[in-house]
Amino acid sequence: MAKEYEKLNQIKQKQTQKEESYKPVFLRLNQPQDESKFFEILESPGLFVGDFIIDQIKELLQFKSPQKKFLPQELDQLAKQHLGSNQPEAYGVWVYFPWSNRLIHILDEEEFIQVRTSRNQLKITPDEQQKLSQKKIGVIGLSVGQSVSVTLAMERICGELRLTDFDLLELTNLNRIRTGVHNLGLPKVYSVAREIAEIDPFIKVVCYPEGLNEANMNDFFTKDGKLDLLVEESDGFDIKILSRYKARELKIPVIMEASDRCMVDVERFDLEPERPILHGLVDHLDITTLKNLKTTEEKIPYMLDILGIETSSPRLKASMLEIEQSINTWPQLASAVTMGGGIAADVSRRMLLHHFTDSGRYYVDVEEIIGNKSGKLIKKTKKQKKIKQPDLTVTDMKKLISKLKTNDKSDAGKQTLKKIVHAAIAAPSLGNSQPWSWLSQKNKLFLFIKRNYSESVSTKLFFNEYLAAGAAIENATIKAAELGYHAKIDYFPFGVSSNLIAKFTFKNAPEIKHQGALANYIFIRETNRKRGLGSEIENKVLNEIRDSISDVKGASLNFLTDKNKITTIANALSVCERINLLNPVMHSEYLNKEVIRETRILGKVGIDFRTLEEPNSVFMAHKILSDKKVASFLNECGKGKLFENLAYNKISNSSAIGLITMPSHSKMDLINGGIAFEKAWLSATKNNLAFQPICLYLYLIKFLEEGEKDKLFSQEDISDLQKVKEQVSLVFSELDLKRGVFLFRLFDAERPNTRSLRKPMKEVFFES
Repeated sequence: MAKEYEKLNQIKQKQTQKEESYKPVFLRLNQPQDESKFFEILESPGLFVGDFIIDQIKELLQFKSPQKKFLPQELDQLAKQHLGSNQPEAYGVWVYFPWSNRLIHILDEEEFIQVRTSRNQLKITPDEQQKLSQKKIGVIGLSVGQSVSVTLAMERICGELRLTDFDLLELTNLNRIRTGVHNLGLPKVYSVAREIAEIDPFIKVVCYPEGLNEANMNDFFTKDGKLDLLVEESDGFDIKILSRYKARELKIPVIMEASDRCMVDVERFDLEPERPILHGLVDHLDITTLKNLKTTEEKIPYMLDILGIETSSPRLKASMLEIEQSINTWPQLASAVTMGGGIAADVSRRMLLHHFTDSGRYYVDVEEIIGNKSGKLIKKTKKQKKIKQPDLTVTDMKKLISKLKTNDKSDAGKQTLKKIVHAAIAAPSLGNSQPWSWLSQKNKLFLFIKRNYSESVSTKLFFNEYLAAGAAIENATIKAAELGYHAKIDYFPFGVSSNLIAKFTFKNAPEIKHQGALANYIFIRETNRKRGLGSEIENKVLNEIRDSISDVKGASLNFLTDKNKITTIANALSVCERINLLNPVMHSEYLNKEVIRETRILGKVGIDFRTLEEPNSVFMAHKILSDKKVASFLNECGKGKLFENLAYNKISNSSAIGLITMPSHSKMDLINGGIAFEKAWLSATKNNLAFQPICLYLYLIKFLEEGEKDKLFSQEDISDLQKVKEQVSLVFSELDLKRGVFLFRLFDAERPNTRSLRKPMKEVFFES
């Protein structure tokens, strides 16, 4: 077998020597040197000879006399007359294609072009065809560019094509590039050049297999005459930008076809030499940064800047989130690439003939043009019914407290109450919803909860409102103590169904000022969503945090510090994060209400995206995911690993995971739970520890067990949550999990770069 394999290697070596061959050899037998070469080639083993010159002559004759209908025998006679004394073998030109060992007999250039383009008439007039034959077109990038280039050649929209791409053909290219497996490993430029030569060997093709770079750019644009049009289909963002600068400098128009939704981008630098590159979409981009982009993750934000997030198809946007997760790179389909090649060629022709002179961005979206009449291609999800109550007005609050019959007096003055409320509203709330209103009357304070009308699971379970109320109550109590007042709190004066949560009466008590020691940390406390260093926390610090909640009735705090157990929690909670982001109801609530992505539209509630401490690529991922169709598609496909990984990487690098439990999930116990977690949070802040709530698991599992789960979760979600529950039960007792009200992570990290905004006092504090 060794000899056979050696023979194989010899054959492969010979073929490698032919690899760079892409130019056909023309042989005219009336020239002695060509005739000699011709007979030499005839001796080539395995040579294919195609001689259909008589048939081509007949086509030529029919082309010249369109008004006549010749009988076959008439055409035979006219063909003989046309040849005259010439031997058929010597007429026209023989073309040898070295890469395929084929020798083909065709009409010579002028007659060949006439016949080959005859079916272009009169969509392209002879005069227009002649003008186009003088044009030079450069094509950068030969995936979409392959389809464009071949179509340009087929229509003969130019006389010269300059092709550049540094890639070799790979098997993954064959889903969209029309070629065969025999070309695998061949430079793309040669594959395209060969295909064009086999269609029309008279079109001049110049190849740049090294790809376009700053060293050869001038040559590509100007050698042997300036380009008339640039077709830019590069994956390299630096080349995408630099080539446009060069085109603008030389007043060369540019066209780009992006295949997704058949987006066609036209920039008429020939008519508008001062026009901004890519319509101004990249004015903010630094070319040096673009050159240094290595990973797909780094490139995606820039790609979406150029293509436009809002105008990309849902499936492309969904794919962006799966790159290097479940897929390797962004997808392209043969149907889109083929259609794009045709449209780009059509636009190129009209540009070169000055039939189309505008710049702009255009879409030929087949799914929009040809689709279901309803226009609803995505499976509908059950719309959740919102329970909307009227907003609680100041008049409502005053009317309610007027019904209270109490003669107790409060010692705190107006300025003191303002300081107390200022501290109270600095308390945390899920989604930074700040669901509270405060009213002062006769030196007393009244805390009301304003319903969020939210679709979030925590709101459906009343977790958010009452935990947030508890945290605010704790801040108010601490601040009052610091100012020398004892806060007497009466909970639910009108019962637990009322929006009035608590009444505060303050008594002078200078002796309790020491109880307000944590007041110094109220305005320092912050959510930190950085990754963390994973360093160990001393037991005495954990004990101090645990002891801080010891006076809260029914409250208990358990810590996990074992790295394996933290990893288990991280795995489980990352699945919850994916479900939260992709579930139709929760997705809408979180990404379109809670997380504020655009600085310019930041309100006083919600989470500023910058506080998530994620790179720009994740910002773009969230922006993409805000499209319901994208989330729905990913959910149906069982994707979203990116978001699992993001959550896992953070949680797994925690130093400790804390779980606060209460005897029940009654409203009063939830308020006490809020008091407890704020105490723990302030204690952690005092010890310079980063703190992040990670409560989602508790709320999802509770809703799974006690809510109308079929209205919120798919069967796949339910199955995943059941598995998550089993995982978490390995590290926390089942009883603790059932009673859990607050889950958080502790870690060492730098302070966050951004803090969430707060409502101003005038919107939450009212005096009567």
